[in-house]
Order: sequence, then C-alpha cells, then structure tokens
Amino acid sequence: MTLVRMNRPVSQMNRFHGYKTFSELANEMFNDDRVSAHQFMAIPPANIIESKFDFMIEIAAPGFEKSDFKIDLDKNLLTISLDKKVDENDQEKYNLKEFNFNSFNRSFRVSDKINTEKVNAIYKNGLLQITLPKREEAIEKPAREIKIS
Repeated sequence: MTLVRMNRPVSQMNRFHGYKTFSELANEMFNDDRVSAHQFMAIPPANIIESKFDFMIEIAAPGFEKSDFKIDLDKNLLTISLDKKVDENDQEKYNLKEFNFNSFNRSFRVSDKINTEKVNAIYKNGLLQITLPKREEAIEKPAREIKIS
C-alpha cells in the first residue's frame, strides 16, 4: 500500500469534498442581504412549569398587546403565534439588532392528561402565561390508609 501525501490546506480539502469551514458558513448565514431581508425569525424563550393540578407555559415577549397573539389548540397541538408589522423608520439605521419579535410561531404537543376545555391565557408585563389544567384522573391522589372490615 502506498500513502500519497496531499499538500492542500485543510480548508481546500474540505471544499473539495463539499464541506465548508465555520467561517464560510457564518459569512453565508449572517451576510447583510439575509439579515436585512428579515430571513431570521426570533423565537422568544419559554418556560414549562408543572404543578400538582396544571402545567403552565410562560413565554417572554415584551412590547406587545394581548390582541397581537393568536393561540390555537388543534387536536393535541398548542400553537402560539404573533404576526405584527412594525413600522420601520427610514431615518434610523440599526448598527446592531439582536432581537426582533415582529412574528414568531411556537408549537407544543399537549398530553392527553390535559383538560383542553379549560385552557386559559394571560398576558401581563411582557409575559404570556398559558395555563393547561390536568384532567381529574391525571391528578395524583395522596396516599391513604385502607381499613380492614
């Protein structure tokens, strides 16, 4: 067996095989055309909290009105969306723009343990809280002693 030495830099070898370096990928992803065309959609962070009687989904989305949100529950899929057109000022230019909640869409799979008829939502102080109550049969019952008769 003969070993053939190639004198190409690693970056050229990767391109030869169809791979790109991290720098090339980052430059493609974050070039001015894509960022200015709003091809990236910011997704607000979410917390999911479980208590004895319910689940709560919290979504941090400050700066909106409750009428801006749309919440749908279809079969076992809970979808939270927001599509708001923000007036852009031609006089101002962003030098750095790290968040943009003009629109987003988050979906959560809902368990059969949830009473879907009693789901409710509150938007207050930039936090959307969706409460998903558990069905009666899904709530854990405390241990009890059984008397022998």
